[in-house]
Amino acid sequence: MIVNYFKTTLRAIKKDPRHFALNLVGFSIGLAAAIMVALFAAYELSFDKQHPHAERVYRVHTDYRAWGLQLIAASDSQQALNMQNHAQVEDIMMLVSTDNLAYSAEPMALDVSVAGEQVRLSKVYLASANLPEFINMTVLHGDLDSALSRPGLLAISRTQALRLFGNVNAVGKTLSYTQGQYEVAAVFDDLPDNTHFVFETLTALPKATKMPFIGYVYMRLVEGTDAGLIAKQMTEAMREQSTGRRKLRAIELSRLSELHFHSSGPFEMKQGGSRLVMQVCIALTVLLLVIASVNFINLNIAGAAKRAKEVGVRKALGASKPQLFTQFLTESLFIVMVAALVALALVEMMIPYANQLLERSLSLSFSPLFLVAVMGIVVLIGVISGLYPALFIASFSAKRVLSGDLQRGKTAIWVRKLTLGLQGALSVALIVAAAVVYKQMALINDLPVGYAKHDRLIIKNLPAEALYQEAEPRVLRTLRALQGVAQVTQSDTLLTNDMTSELFLVFPNGERLEGTQPTVATGFHAVETLGLELIAGRDFLPQFASDWIQTSDDNIRSFSVLLSQSLAKQAGYDDPSVLLGQTLSSHTGTARATVVGIIKDIKIGSARQQQLPVLLTAGDINVAIGTLVLKLQPGANKALVMRQAEQLIRDELAIPEVEISLIEDDYQRAHINEFRMQQLVLLFSTLSIVLTCMGILGLASFATIRRQKEVAVRKVLGASRLSIVTILSKEFITIVGIGGLLAIPLSYWLMSTWLNNFNERIEQAAWVYAAATLGVLVITWLTVACLAFKAASTRPSLILRYE
Repeated sequence: MIVNYFKTTLRAIKKDPRHFALNLVGFSIGLAAAIMVALFAAYELSFDKQHPHAERVYRVHTDYRAWGLQLIAASDSQQALNMQNHAQVEDIMMLVSTDNLAYSAEPMALDVSVAGEQVRLSKVYLASANLPEFINMTVLHGDLDSALSRPGLLAISRTQALRLFGNVNAVGKTLSYTQGQYEVAAVFDDLPDNTHFVFETLTALPKATKMPFIGYVYMRLVEGTDAGLIAKQMTEAMREQSTGRRKLRAIELSRLSELHFHSSGPFEMKQGGSRLVMQVCIALTVLLLVIASVNFINLNIAGAAKRAKEVGVRKALGASKPQLFTQFLTESLFIVMVAALVALALVEMMIPYANQLLERSLSLSFSPLFLVAVMGIVVLIGVISGLYPALFIASFSAKRVLSGDLQRGKTAIWVRKLTLGLQGALSVALIVAAAVVYKQMALINDLPVGYAKHDRLIIKNLPAEALYQEAEPRVLRTLRALQGVAQVTQSDTLLTNDMTSELFLVFPNGERLEGTQPTVATGFHAVETLGLELIAGRDFLPQFASDWIQTSDDNIRSFSVLLSQSLAKQAGYDDPSVLLGQTLSSHTGTARATVVGIIKDIKIGSARQQQLPVLLTAGDINVAIGTLVLKLQPGANKALVMRQAEQLIRDELAIPEVEISLIEDDYQRAHINEFRMQQLVLLFSTLSIVLTCMGILGLASFATIRRQKEVAVRKVLGASRLSIVTILSKEFITIVGIGGLLAIPLSYWLMSTWLNNFNERIEQAAWVYAAATLGVLVITWLTVACLAFKAASTRPSLILRYE
């Protein structure tokens, strides 16, 4: 019996290949998107699941949003240590980047000598001894516990061992530095991609410190503990020990197994993912499958007349309703199964492009679980799509089916209208979403940030002592001499990321500012190199030697500063130029700053952050890591300059892995999840419109065939082609238009919710909704008009000659 069902299915396909092709293309696209999104979702949800007790481990975040900043991953270790003896806290683990070590202890030497060759250790973190109880790691050689028992011993990754020693088994090998040497006590396997940890070198945290560590703090809570309550208790304890605006800070705990979706802020080990992007992908894929299924239902119902005689004859010969139902359901399943094979081929071809867009390592694995999941989706979609058409066709009597009265059933008509309206609504909603996301991204790209993003290179994660030991270190002079480089300066802040330090000054009018005030330590030619706009005064210049920081015998720092316009106004100066030449002192009295210029406001960070008053200093750095910013000459070969600068940094500073990028690329990376959403919404909107057009094309084709005699009679009576096209397209336009109008309120609410994530955002314009609805109507009319015009051009005698 099953064999006969498949034979009948193949005969039906051969008889009407266009019907089969329309359904196959729709289901193939929908299933390919579903499989790809399923791979993406599975990968995203796998992050950090491999670590011990991942559901009970939380990372401590510090919330600075009350300051106009963000929720950041770094926190003060003392806040967590205060909870060490809490009944609901099992254990606490700390990871401290060498970038932050200077705040708490003596800096760690990263420039080492191996077999007489100078190299720099990369991705170095200091960890508490209980790290193996929090992170699942495969130790290849040595003992990780020993490596974390005292400073001076190292645990390095496989990649690091091969780079340094050319051999994975590097246990016992030494690395020399100016004041001593390190010994390798363990080698561990490289960490997988699906974890937020990225360290390549580990060593023990020092016992004695000047102050608490600033780093990543992880807490393992007793099972069943309310993490929100623990965070509240930590916040209260922190505020009791704080004064002034520091009382506005708060503590949040993020579960390790969900951390990937909460790692998009500054100072992260790795750029995290976006739950919203994943949810949007899933939602859009469901919409594509819905559209493909709706097409299948509509085309099967609309085309049922072509198989009316077949059904009638089979019923007359004794075929039962269940047999007919099974036959048409088998056809549905067959089409979806063939579409699944095409979809798998499409996925195999699309994976490289998806990995490039999403920056992931997705792969198509034909595991038993995967194949079972695909078959489950195929059966589910096949049954859902084929259920109503099969019931619809099998439910009529032989007499009615043979009479050709199939299309006039009221239920079928309503189903066609509802599904066609749904397609129109989805198309309008997706076009609106694509337009709003595109406009918001355009606003972000064109947002005046106060500094130049184009033709600017930035070299990151450089040792501050090499950049700020003098005003014009050798590395700056050498970079400036490169062909294509116009100017170079230092900076301790990634302008596209977030602030790193603050300096509060007392103004001549007695004003003592205490609000959030990012301070950027730069060098000579800061205004020119960073592309800042001077309102009054001048840039930091070499001919003014006093601009650069100098320290007196009584340990008072003196340097020049540039004030942003809003900072001067906040201090009570409507005319900021009166501050030029004035000397300001810090709240602590340990610094004196001479104002040499006033600049337009700078926006540090992403569009999600507030614009804050900014202060630029000449050389007054308080962090261990700095950057170099290069201004390129117009028309310079960026790729060549990047290669030359990278090699120069390797030679000058002995840094093996140089991080160099364009500032405009970094700015885009600060909004990477939004740009991904823009591309995804645009892609899915295009696919949905294509599938909708295919569905309308199929429906219009059947409608035209059904009404061809009516068209012929109207032509005989003198109707023009345009009037006939209008008559045939009227029903489609009306239904799609109603669906589009119903989609507008929900679309507006959804896009308003998304836009609320940004401090700088567009206003939704009514014309976008009108244009989206009009666009869908025009596409619908053109699709129907193509077929209607062809029908209206046919000679009436060819249609009516049998009458």
